[in-house]
Amino acid sequence: MNKKITRKRNSRFRLFRVILLAGVLLTVALIFLVSTLGRQQFGPLHKLILEAIGPLEKVAATATTTVDRFKTEYVDILQDSLRLREENKRLVQQLQEKEMLLNKSREAMATNASLRKLLEFKNSLGNQSSVAATIIGKDPSAMFRSVIIDQGSNSGITKGDPVVNSDGVVGQVFAITPNYAKVLLAIAPSSAIDVLLQKSRVRGILKGNGTLTYKLEYILKTAEVEEGEYVITAGYGGVFPTGLRVGVVSKIIRNPRGMFHEIEVTPSVDYQKLEHLLIFHQPNLVEIKQLGQP
Repeated sequence: MNKKITRKRNSRFRLFRVILLAGVLLTVALIFLVSTLGRQQFGPLHKLILEAIGPLEKVAATATTTVDRFKTEYVDILQDSLRLREENKRLVQQLQEKEMLLNKSREAMATNASLRKLLEFKNSLGNQSSVAATIIGKDPSAMFRSVIIDQGSNSGITKGDPVVNSDGVVGQVFAITPNYAKVLLAIAPSSAIDVLLQKSRVRGILKGNGTLTYKLEYILKTAEVEEGEYVITAGYGGVFPTGLRVGVVSKIIRNPRGMFHEIEVTPSVDYQKLEHLLIFHQPNLVEIKQLGQP
């Protein structure tokens, strides 16, 4: 048993000595090669080494050149990509700016057309004093359908003043501050206006439905009413001038019961496109020509 252990130890020691000797020889050889690299004369050993490492150097140089070229091309591609990205960003920004300018131009043209139409309507009123206003807010409530305008008591507006646009009656001022006012729209359920059927000259009361239509009340069944007939302001009570367009009869329900017709009136005003308004604030309203004629 002891002999086997001794043999193993001797074998390992011999292997260690061989490895150590090989390492020493290799180190000496390397030192020799390094120390003679600067000399101009090369022996067979140097030539053998150069022949061995020459192809390796060539492969390494080729690989280095390829890597450098790839690196240069990659950097160029990356720079081009960044440059194109910046260019695209600049073009998109220019396009957005031009689109904004175009939208502003379109809006200015539309506003100009609306104001010109309102001015023509105002001039048609003759001596009727009025103030132009722009809607700046809306009340979404169905019961109190109203809008806020950018003119108030500082402009001479008072509570109860009638409000119109170039298409006809819009409503009445019911709340006011120095610089703003609230207008109750004629389609509000709490609104009531004295009107006339333009053709038959029958008088009735126009009330709001809380929707985009009116209902015409107190028209006797004996009265001749036709669909398509224009409804205009009657001018009673000194609120609205006579002859302003209100709407057109769109439906007549001939109920056998009761004394009155059930009449639906489509507004002459497009309440979904209200923008610019006229407020009549002169106490003594003058009578004007009937504007309900087509």
